[in-house]
Amino acid sequence: MRDRFTRKSRTTRGSIPKHMRREVYRRDDRVCVYCGVECRAEELTIDHLIPLALDGLDEMTNWATCCRACNERKAAQPLEEFLDSLAMPVEELPVYGDPVIDNPAIPKQLRLLRRRIFDRIRRGKLAVSGKDAQKKLEKVYRRDLWETADGKLLEAEFPSLPGQVRAVIPEIRSIAKSKREFLLLVELAKSALTRSLIGSVLTGDIDVEARVRSMRKRERQHAMRKRLAQALRRFERAVRVTPPE
Repeated sequence: MRDRFTRKSRTTRGSIPKHMRREVYRRDDRVCVYCGVECRAEELTIDHLIPLALDGLDEMTNWATCCRACNERKAAQPLEEFLDSLAMPVEELPVYGDPVIDNPAIPKQLRLLRRRIFDRIRRGKLAVSGKDAQKKLEKVYRRDLWETADGKLLEAEFPSLPGQVRAVIPEIRSIAKSKREFLLLVELAKSALTRSLIGSVLTGDIDVEARVRSMRKRERQHAMRKRLAQALRRFERAVRVTPPE
């Protein structure tokens, strides 16, 4: 999800690419999330958990494998209403495609915090919809995070950092292999544009600094190139004043 912090969410039905359909079916083991039946090829469909007619998004976190019979039965019912008819708790539905929940290196309690936000959305208790849905989700996540012990520790440890940067420190820690990488990722987190690279383009299995410097030279988008250059300048200043590990 390269543009996690800047992208516009899909709010109207589009054609789901074949490779993404295959990913959803593989992810769900070709089993209907509602009735638990393994589907034959001709029975496979993708359901929008929250119907598009009720402000659901046409994105991975709102897609689930569904047999044709359950899809037709559910139609445009509110998700919670349909689940009630099945005596199925909303917590039993998986959440896929979210970069925090999908990252096992992030502390479990933070992944559960994020998961509970999706549960509230799916129950209709939290309105996170529209083109700016991702931005709203991140805002709710930060607000909830600051109420937890983990959030308070982050605030005490990094009092000078903006809240949107502190909120991604757990993700940064899951990637950084050295103090240099940590400092660089923190500087990248200060802009929404470059913050979107964390955990997507910039992951723990690459040389983060080398990748950022390469992108700075080759990136065609002027705004991204500018933000990368600014982050690198701040990083170089930070390295000069930071004691070595």
